[in-house]
Amino acid sequence: MTDVVFGEVELDGYYWQGRQTLDFGGTVYDVDILIEQGRDNEITTIQREAFSHFQEKWPRLQIELIEALIKYYNEEERFAWGPEDEEESAEWWPEIETKEALLQAVAIETIVVPMDSIMNIKGGRCIYLLFSREWGGEDWDDNGIGVCFVNEEIDEIAYKDIA
Repeated sequence: MTDVVFGEVELDGYYWQGRQTLDFGGTVYDVDILIEQGRDNEITTIQREAFSHFQEKWPRLQIELIEALIKYYNEEERFAWGPEDEEESAEWWPEIETKEALLQAVAIETIVVPMDSIMNIKGGRCIYLLFSREWGGEDWDDNGIGVCFVNEEIDEIAYKDIA
């Protein structure tokens, strides 16, 4: 089906799935978009509004997001686990203090638009972005990074499973 906001999407299990392009830090990514189906398997007006507002404010949001991801890495993730050997640990945990260093260490993969009931719980328009990351050794469990935006403000940064 072709949706007025999301473009070409198809229903696959619990989600409408499609593709979107998103410029993040000067690199254009072709990312998956997952729109959680609500009652009657429909995409809702609230989901369309959430994504439209997100897209409109994305140029400002990505600047804040880059800063927040650098802070999250350095305060939450860096050295939180991994090898005890100093050399190995240095390979696992690169120094990330700049936008350029962060953009080399993460890649945006997926946009998730939850169902209306999740937005009600969160208190507004909700969008999740999911990233792969290059630090912390091999990501066997595909933990990556999840970022939750509520009303176009960063609400939470954690592992991908927050979405």
